[in-house]
Amino acid sequence: MLPQDIKKQYDTSRARAEAEAAQRKRAAYTAMPKLRQIDEEIRQVSFNRGLELIKAENRDQVRRDTAEKLAALYAERARMLSERGMSMDDLLPRYACEKCSDTGYLENGELCPCARLKLAGRKYSSSGISENAGFDRFNENIFKDPEQLKRTRRAAEICAQYAENLEIGGAKGLLLMGETGLGKTFLMDSIGREAIRRGYSVKKYTAYNLIDAALRAVRHEAGPELTGAELLLLDDLGTEPMIPGVTIETLFAAINERQFSGKATVIATNLTKNELFTQYGERIFSRLFASREYAAITLRGKDLRM
Repeated sequence: MLPQDIKKQYDTSRARAEAEAAQRKRAAYTAMPKLRQIDEEIRQVSFNRGLELIKAENRDQVRRDTAEKLAALYAERARMLSERGMSMDDLLPRYACEKCSDTGYLENGELCPCARLKLAGRKYSSSGISENAGFDRFNENIFKDPEQLKRTRRAAEICAQYAENLEIGGAKGLLLMGETGLGKTFLMDSIGREAIRRGYSVKKYTAYNLIDAALRAVRHEAGPELTGAELLLLDDLGTEPMIPGVTIETLFAAINERQFSGKATVIATNLTKNELFTQYGERIFSRLFASREYAAITLRGKDLRM
């Protein structure tokens, strides 16, 4: 079922389209009184066909006769409209989505793609994922170095592959490394966007926000959601404050608990491998660089924002 606010959007859109169509039809009937007579005759012929089929000995003949009558009426209606520079489409509702007629559902009962986009948009905003991300929005024109473009394009291909099933080469974790401005957050958000589109639940934190949420939990407020989402995105690892008894423990819990529960995690960091070991120690380092748990991608090149 669609949420009430989205359903209301569809109801309003559909009612508006149908009201505007009714207004256009009334104007056409006023300008062409015979058009109303033809439409009424079409309805009557269609209704009579059902009655005639019940008592007819030759039903095929009834169907043929009815088809001929309707074809003649349709042709006459089309001619009248054409003389006014109109078509039958001008008298029908102009729905925002032709596939679902502004209901949100297809004829088979499945959600229409337009409804899926509305739901995805809500999830993007609640997850913190940029709506400008997406593998289909990868802009090759911002690259001045062909080699950097080649490496980043390959990284995007790997990330897109990861987003399909939230794993790559058996690893449920993905580590994006490289200096600032190389596209790590774009790739991370593109993974999140694609995962949402495929129906996965996604949660995103910056490392700073994750530690802030952990501090609130110390004050008996809501703590960070570490294992609920099928995919956790953790951006800017290395920029968070190092608070004794909080930072390392929170990060270890996030990484360890998600590995234990078999859930996917994507981490982006500006730190090098040596810097990660120095800053976070053996426990976190060993988990991030266990090949069966995490695949690592290192982006290199010049800052794309300059």
